[in-house]
Amino acid sequence: MLRTLPLLAVLAAVTALPAHADEVRCPPSLTVQAQPEAPGGWSPYPAKDQHAFAGVALVEGDRAAQMASSSLAAAPAALEPDRSLRRGRAEIRQWDFPAARRTNVFLICRYNGTQATLAIDLPRTVRRCQITEETDARGMVLDKPATAPQFLCR
Repeated sequence: MLRTLPLLAVLAAVTALPAHADEVRCPPSLTVQAQPEAPGGWSPYPAKDQHAFAGVALVEGDRAAQMASSSLAAAPAALEPDRSLRRGRAEIRQWDFPAARRTNVFLICRYNGTQATLAIDLPRTVRRCQITEETDARGMVLDKPATAPQFLCR
C-alpha cells in the first residue's frame, strides 16, 4: 500500500496538467498602469485600470518588427479568417494553418477601453484559432457584449 501512494501522487500530478500544452488563449483581462501627464501646477496620481478582453487580430510576419513600427494609423494588417459562421446570436470566425507553415504568425489580444495590447508568437504546432463573439439580431458583433468573446488556438 505504501508503494502505491507515490505512484498515485505522480498519476494525479500528470492528469492535472493541461490537456494541450500548445493551447493559446488571451488573458481575460489586462491591467494597465495609467500615468497621467499633469499640466503645470497639477500633481499627477497614477492608477491601475482593468480592461476586459475585447477581441483578437492574427498577423503574419515578425512580431517584434511589426509591433515596434505600428501605431493606430498603421496597425499590422490582420489575417482574414478562413471561415465565418453564424450560430444563433453568435459569430464564429476560424483561422486554419497548414502543418508546414513557413512564416511566423502572431496573435494580438485587444481589450476594451484601452489602446494597450498583448502579443505572442503562435507555436508552429498550432493548427486552428477560433473566436466566438455575441451578435445582435442582424448579425452584427456587439461592441459591449453581455458575455466576453471566447477565443482559443490549438
